Amino acid sequence: MFENYYKSIIALFLFSSVGHAYATTLQEAVNAASTYDAGINAARFSKEAGNEKFDQGVAGLLPSIGVESSYTKQDQPHASYGAEVKRHSYGLNITQPLFDMSRIAALKQGMVIADMADVEFYAAQQKLIVDVSDAFFQVLYQREVLQATRAASQAFGQQLGQAKAALRLGDSTRTDVDEAQANYDAALAKEIANRNDLEVANGLYQRLTGLSADEISPINSSCVRTNIPTDLKVVMDDAVKNNLDVQTAQFQLKKADTDVLAATSAHLPVVSLQGSYGGNWSRGEGENALDEVFGTTSKTRNTMVGINVSMPIFQGGGQLSQSREALYRREQAKNNLQDTQRKVKQDARSAYLGITNGLALLRAQQKAAISAKNKVNSTQYGHELGLRTIVDELTAQQNYYESLRAISEARFKYLTSILELSHVSGRLNYEQLSEFNCSDYSKDTGNKQKMDEL
Repeated sequence: MFENYYKSIIALFLFSSVGHAYATTLQEAVNAASTYDAGINAARFSKEAGNEKFDQGVAGLLPSIGVESSYTKQDQPHASYGAEVKRHSYGLNITQPLFDMSRIAALKQGMVIADMADVEFYAAQQKLIVDVSDAFFQVLYQREVLQATRAASQAFGQQLGQAKAALRLGDSTRTDVDEAQANYDAALAKEIANRNDLEVANGLYQRLTGLSADEISPINSSCVRTNIPTDLKVVMDDAVKNNLDVQTAQFQLKKADTDVLAATSAHLPVVSLQGSYGGNWSRGEGENALDEVFGTTSKTRNTMVGINVSMPIFQGGGQLSQSREALYRREQAKNNLQDTQRKVKQDARSAYLGITNGLALLRAQQKAAISAKNKVNSTQYGHELGLRTIVDELTAQQNYYESLRAISEARFKYLTSILELSHVSGRLNYEQLSEFNCSDYSKDTGNKQKMDEL
């Protein structure tokens, strides 16, 4: 009865990217998000700010040069000397650190922070790709689920109409009508819920990209290429080596080492070369012998070169406490690195299995949907012969539409696993997204032939 109708529905879910006129690919969506998303823009400025730490560290080892000058006027009308004195002075000061471990530690800290800022920005870029991809896939998934729910509502609505017509003719029972009504109402409720889920997914996608989700181009999963090693250990080792979270944890450990150096340097002497050159002179109005005696009128030049050494002796134990704190922080960073490496291995394993098993699961779900459709046809025929009840027929239809949802779920889990493996391996980039722009449907020929045979 519904054979052609069911055939069109299952074809829609097997080849959901055929026959639509959409505009935005995943690659284009990520490109739009790279300029629209405020989070990535904030990460970009954070990177630039972090890079300044290197320049600040270098500055601490360079000489400090300063100039100063002054002019004063003293007026004492009733004084016997210096009644009105004008004083001028100028000076040039230079300080060059010779030995200061705190400044060396600051330089090393600046180098580590600058490198870590670059890695954190790359991680933010990859996170943006993952977030946009998840939003992109979620829109497609919810769109397909809603299509299946609408198809179920239409089918159950037609069946309800037929059950009511049969009841009027005396060929059906009230129970059959109630069963059909219950399935139809449940399908309508699911359709409302799925429509809401789609709107939520559309909103998240638009927030990240600034684009309308209506323009999203479906993805044909059958032509997405995956090039992964067959050895799981190779995949996990590669992930630990290149993962950006691991690299960030490594830089955090390096920074902890520099913090230990900085805390230790507080106990060491500081040696600096200091030099200055300057002069001052004064001139008094109405000079007399007293001005000569008390020096209210003079002119001098000063030149000074020396080495300054300072050595902390006791500062209340605060520096010792800071040294212990730095050592504890370093041990914390070591354990954080180890924990991150273990987590990355597990994530790489999960993504790898998601790819290797995901494609097989997708194909199995597609076959299961075809089998479920065949069961619907058989149950309908058995119902017409009196061998099956309407409950059996409705159950078969529910299982069929659930299999369509399972196809969508398996497809997008498979696609997500491909991106997740690249992400956890630290290799996810904009260029890789071109793999999801494929429009080659030749690999679906075998499945289409199977559909034609149904």
